[in-house]
Amino acid sequence: MELHPPQTLKTPKAGNRPEECEDAYRIVYPFRLGSSGKDIARIALSDGASEAAFARSWAQILADDFVNRPPDLSDLASGSIEEWLAPGQRKWNRAIPWDRIPWHGEAKARAGALATLLGLTISRTAGSSRSLDWQAVAVGDSCLFLVRQDELITSFPLDDAGQFDNTPALLCSNPANSSRGRKAIRQTRGTCQTGDRFILASDALACWFLAQHAVAEKPWKALLALDAAHWEAWVQAKRRDHRMRNDDATLIVVTVL
Repeated sequence: MELHPPQTLKTPKAGNRPEECEDAYRIVYPFRLGSSGKDIARIALSDGASEAAFARSWAQILADDFVNRPPDLSDLASGSIEEWLAPGQRKWNRAIPWDRIPWHGEAKARAGALATLLGLTISRTAGSSRSLDWQAVAVGDSCLFLVRQDELITSFPLDDAGQFDNTPALLCSNPANSSRGRKAIRQTRGTCQTGDRFILASDALACWFLAQHAVAEKPWKALLALDAAHWEAWVQAKRRDHRMRNDDATLIVVTVL
Protein backbone atom coordinates (compact mmCIF):
# COMPACT_ATOMS: atom_id res chain seq x y z
CA MET A 1 0.00 0.00 0.00
CA GLU A 2 1.52 3.30 -1.15
CA LEU A 3 0.51 6.87 -2.07
CA HIS A 4 -0.17 8.39 -5.45
CA PRO A 5 1.43 11.82 -6.06
CA PRO A 6 -0.98 14.47 -4.72
CA GLN A 7 -3.14 16.73 -6.84
CA THR A 8 -3.27 20.40 -5.80
CA LEU A 9 -5.50 23.14 -7.21
CA LYS A 10 -5.94 26.68 -5.88
CA THR A 11 -7.69 29.86 -7.02
CA PRO A 12 -8.28 33.28 -5.42
CA LYS A 13 -11.54 35.14 -4.97
CA ALA A 14 -13.01 36.41 -8.22
CA GLY A 15 -11.38 39.75 -9.01
CA ASN A 16 -8.20 39.02 -7.03
CA ARG A 17 -4.77 38.18 -8.36
CA PRO A 18 -3.26 34.73 -7.62
CA GLU A 19 -0.74 36.30 -5.24
CA GLU A 20 -3.63 37.71 -3.20
CA CYS A 21 -5.00 34.26 -2.40
CA GLU A 22 -4.95 33.80 1.39
CA ASP A 23 -5.10 30.00 1.27
CA ALA A 24 -1.76 28.25 1.76
CA TYR A 25 -0.60 24.67 1.72
CA ARG A 26 2.59 22.66 2.20
CA ILE A 27 3.22 19.01 1.39
CA VAL A 28 6.03 16.57 2.16
CA TYR A 29 5.09 13.43 0.37
CA PRO A 30 7.36 10.38 0.08
CA PHE A 31 5.86 7.96 -2.44
CA ARG A 32 7.07 4.96 -0.46
CA LEU A 33 6.47 5.14 3.28
CA GLY A 34 9.23 3.25 5.05
CA SER A 35 8.48 0.63 7.68
CA SER A 36 10.88 2.40 10.05
CA GLY A 37 8.29 5.12 10.58
CA LYS A 38 10.71 7.86 9.55
CA ASP A 39 9.08 8.51 6.18
CA ILE A 40 5.74 10.19 6.83
CA ALA A 41 3.50 12.03 4.39
CA ARG A 42 2.47 15.38 5.84
CA ILE A 43 -0.10 17.62 4.18
CA ALA A 44 -1.20 20.98 5.63
CA LEU A 45 -3.83 23.44 4.46
CA SER A 46 -4.39 26.85 6.06
CA ASP A 47 -6.91 29.56 5.18
CA GLY A 48 -6.04 33.09 6.24
CA ALA A 49 -8.91 35.26 7.49
CA SER A 50 -9.40 38.26 5.20
CA GLU A 51 -10.51 40.54 8.02
CA ALA A 52 -7.13 40.21 9.76
CA ALA A 53 -3.89 41.91 8.77
CA PHE A 54 -1.14 39.93 7.00
CA ALA A 55 -3.22 36.75 7.13
CA ARG A 56 -1.67 35.25 3.99
CA SER A 57 1.78 35.24 5.59
CA TRP A 58 0.43 33.66 8.76
CA ALA A 59 -1.41 30.93 6.82
CA GLN A 60 1.78 30.00 4.97
CA ILE A 61 3.75 29.89 8.22
CA LEU A 62 1.20 27.53 9.79
CA ALA A 63 1.21 25.22 6.77
CA ASP A 64 5.01 25.22 6.55
CA ASP A 65 5.46 24.61 10.26
CA PHE A 66 3.05 21.66 10.35
CA VAL A 67 5.20 19.95 7.74
CA ASN A 68 8.70 21.18 8.60
CA ARG A 69 8.51 20.91 12.38
CA PRO A 70 5.36 18.89 13.05
CA PRO A 71 3.58 19.21 16.39
CA ASP A 72 3.26 16.28 18.77
CA LEU A 73 -0.29 15.26 17.89
CA SER A 74 -0.50 13.02 20.94
CA ASP A 75 0.00 15.97 23.29
CA LEU A 76 -1.99 18.86 21.79
CA ALA A 77 -4.86 18.49 24.22
CA SER A 78 -2.53 19.12 27.17
CA GLY A 79 -1.49 22.53 25.91
CA SER A 80 1.60 21.89 23.80
CA ILE A 81 -0.02 23.81 20.94
CA GLU A 82 1.20 27.08 22.47
CA GLU A 83 4.79 25.86 22.42
CA TRP A 84 4.44 24.69 18.84
CA LEU A 85 2.88 27.99 17.69
CA ALA A 86 5.45 30.23 19.39
CA PRO A 87 8.30 30.05 16.81
CA GLY A 88 5.85 30.71 13.97
CA GLN A 89 4.35 33.63 15.84
CA ARG A 90 7.79 35.14 16.28
CA LYS A 91 8.58 34.56 12.60
CA TRP A 92 5.37 36.32 11.56
CA ASN A 93 6.12 39.25 13.87
CA ARG A 94 9.63 39.65 12.43
CA ALA A 95 8.29 39.64 8.87
CA ILE A 96 5.81 42.49 9.41
CA PRO A 97 7.03 45.90 8.16
CA TRP A 98 5.97 47.66 11.36
CA ASP A 99 7.74 50.88 10.42
CA ARG A 100 5.67 51.20 7.22
CA ILE A 101 2.23 50.45 8.65
CA PRO A 102 0.04 53.61 8.80
CA TRP A 103 -1.11 54.64 12.24
CA HIS A 104 -4.74 53.76 11.52
CA GLY A 105 -3.78 50.17 10.64
CA GLU A 106 -1.35 49.49 13.44
CA ALA A 107 -3.92 48.36 16.02
CA LYS A 108 -5.33 45.78 13.61
CA ALA A 109 -1.86 44.46 12.84
CA ARG A 110 -0.91 44.35 16.52
CA ALA A 111 -4.00 42.22 17.24
CA GLY A 112 -2.48 39.54 15.01
CA ALA A 113 -3.33 37.57 11.89
CA LEU A 114 -5.85 34.71 11.93
CA ALA A 115 -6.01 31.45 9.99
CA THR A 116 -7.41 27.94 10.05
CA LEU A 117 -5.20 24.86 10.06
CA LEU A 118 -5.90 21.39 8.72
CA GLY A 119 -3.09 18.87 8.97
CA LEU A 120 -3.00 15.28 7.72
CA THR A 121 -0.28 12.68 8.31
CA ILE A 122 -0.07 9.24 6.72
CA SER A 123 2.48 6.72 7.95
CA ARG A 124 3.29 3.04 7.91
CA THR A 125 1.47 1.13 10.65
CA ALA A 126 3.85 0.19 13.46
CA GLY A 127 5.06 -3.37 13.00
CA SER A 128 3.58 -3.68 9.51
CA SER A 129 5.25 -3.45 6.13
CA ARG A 130 1.99 -3.06 4.23
CA SER A 131 -0.76 -1.14 6.07
CA LEU A 132 -0.98 2.64 6.55
CA ASP A 133 -2.44 4.76 9.33
CA TRP A 134 -3.66 8.34 9.05
CA GLN A 135 -4.18 11.08 11.59
CA ALA A 136 -5.67 14.57 11.22
CA VAL A 137 -5.84 17.72 13.31
CA ALA A 138 -7.95 20.81 12.63
CA VAL A 139 -8.73 24.25 13.94
CA GLY A 140 -11.44 26.03 11.98
CA ASP A 141 -13.46 25.14 8.89
CA SER A 142 -10.96 23.79 6.38
CA CYS A 143 -12.17 20.21 5.94
CA LEU A 144 -10.93 16.70 5.30
CA PHE A 145 -13.14 14.20 3.48
CA LEU A 146 -12.30 10.51 3.21
CA VAL A 147 -14.00 8.72 0.33
CA ARG A 148 -13.92 4.91 0.31
CA GLN A 149 -15.58 2.66 -2.26
CA ASP A 150 -17.47 5.66 -3.63
CA GLU A 151 -18.92 6.60 -0.23
CA LEU A 152 -18.08 9.43 2.16
CA ILE A 153 -16.97 7.77 5.40
CA THR A 154 -15.28 10.72 7.19
CA SER A 155 -16.04 14.44 7.19
CA PHE A 156 -13.77 16.34 9.56
CA PRO A 157 -14.01 18.62 11.49
CA LEU A 158 -17.40 19.68 10.07
CA ASP A 159 -20.06 17.39 8.62
CA ASP A 160 -22.90 19.75 7.67
CA ALA A 161 -22.99 22.81 5.41
CA GLY A 162 -25.01 24.64 8.07
CA GLN A 163 -21.98 24.58 10.39
CA PHE A 164 -20.10 27.11 8.26
CA ASP A 165 -20.41 30.68 9.50
CA ASN A 166 -18.46 33.93 9.59
CA THR A 167 -16.77 33.20 12.92
CA PRO A 168 -14.84 29.93 12.65
CA ALA A 169 -12.24 29.03 15.23
CA LEU A 170 -8.85 30.38 14.14
CA LEU A 171 -5.23 30.32 15.25
CA CYS A 172 -3.76 33.76 15.94
CA SER A 173 -0.26 35.05 15.32
CA ASN A 174 -0.52 37.07 18.55
CA PRO A 175 -0.11 34.73 21.57
CA ALA A 176 -2.30 37.01 23.67
CA ASN A 177 -5.26 36.46 21.34
CA SER A 178 -5.03 32.73 20.66
CA SER A 179 -7.10 31.20 23.47
CA ARG A 180 -10.13 30.49 21.28
CA GLY A 181 -8.07 28.58 18.77
CA ARG A 182 -6.43 26.50 21.49
CA LYS A 183 -9.82 25.38 22.77
CA ALA A 184 -11.05 24.46 19.30
CA ILE A 185 -8.47 21.81 18.37
CA ARG A 186 -10.08 18.68 16.91
CA GLN A 187 -8.36 15.38 16.11
CA THR A 188 -9.30 12.14 14.41
CA ARG A 189 -7.51 9.10 13.00
CA GLY A 190 -7.99 5.86 11.14
CA THR A 191 -6.48 3.12 8.98
CA CYS A 192 -6.12 3.38 5.21
CA GLN A 193 -7.50 0.98 2.64
CA THR A 194 -6.42 0.63 -0.96
CA GLY A 195 -8.36 3.07 -3.11
CA ASP A 196 -9.01 5.59 -0.32
CA ARG A 197 -9.21 9.22 -1.44
CA PHE A 198 -8.42 12.00 1.03
CA ILE A 199 -9.84 15.35 -0.09
CA LEU A 200 -8.67 18.51 1.70
CA ALA A 201 -10.70 21.64 0.97
CA SER A 202 -10.76 25.22 2.22
CA ASP A 203 -14.08 26.50 3.52
CA ALA A 204 -15.98 27.66 0.42
CA LEU A 205 -15.23 24.44 -1.42
CA ALA A 206 -15.90 22.32 1.66
CA CYS A 207 -19.26 24.00 2.21
CA TRP A 208 -20.25 23.30 -1.41
CA PHE A 209 -19.15 19.67 -0.97
CA LEU A 210 -21.31 19.11 2.12
CA ALA A 211 -24.32 20.92 0.62
CA GLN A 212 -24.15 18.62 -2.38
CA HIS A 213 -23.76 15.54 -0.22
CA ALA A 214 -26.79 16.56 1.84
CA VAL A 215 -29.01 16.23 -1.25
CA ALA A 216 -27.69 12.74 -2.05
CA GLU A 217 -25.12 13.88 -4.61
CA LYS A 218 -21.56 12.54 -4.74
CA PRO A 219 -19.53 15.76 -5.00
CA TRP A 220 -16.21 13.93 -4.95
CA LYS A 221 -16.91 12.65 -8.46
CA ALA A 222 -16.77 16.20 -9.83
CA LEU A 223 -13.64 17.06 -7.84
CA LEU A 224 -11.75 13.91 -8.77
CA ALA A 225 -12.45 14.58 -12.46
CA LEU A 226 -10.90 18.06 -12.36
CA ASP A 227 -7.45 19.00 -13.58
CA ALA A 228 -5.56 22.28 -13.83
CA ALA A 229 -7.00 23.02 -17.27
CA HIS A 230 -10.61 22.91 -16.06
CA TRP A 231 -10.38 23.93 -12.40
CA GLU A 232 -10.74 27.72 -12.77
CA ALA A 233 -13.74 27.48 -15.10
CA TRP A 234 -15.42 24.96 -12.82
CA VAL A 235 -15.03 27.18 -9.74
CA GLN A 236 -16.24 30.26 -11.63
CA ALA A 237 -19.34 28.38 -12.81
CA LYS A 238 -20.22 27.34 -9.25
CA ARG A 239 -19.83 30.94 -8.10
CA ARG A 240 -22.03 32.27 -10.92
CA ASP A 241 -24.72 29.73 -10.01
CA HIS A 242 -24.48 30.83 -6.35
CA ARG A 243 -23.58 27.32 -5.31
CA MET A 244 -20.21 28.39 -3.94
CA ARG A 245 -19.24 31.54 -2.07
CA ASN A 246 -16.81 33.89 -3.75
CA ASP A 247 -13.84 33.03 -1.59
CA ASP A 248 -10.38 31.57 -2.08
CA ALA A 249 -10.69 27.89 -2.96
CA THR A 250 -8.10 25.15 -2.53
CA LEU A 251 -8.34 21.44 -3.30
CA ILE A 252 -5.80 18.77 -2.37
CA VAL A 253 -6.38 15.10 -3.26
CA VAL A 254 -4.35 12.22 -1.81
CA THR A 255 -4.94 8.72 -3.15
CA VAL A 256 -3.91 5.43 -1.51
CA LEU A 257 -2.75 2.79 -3.99
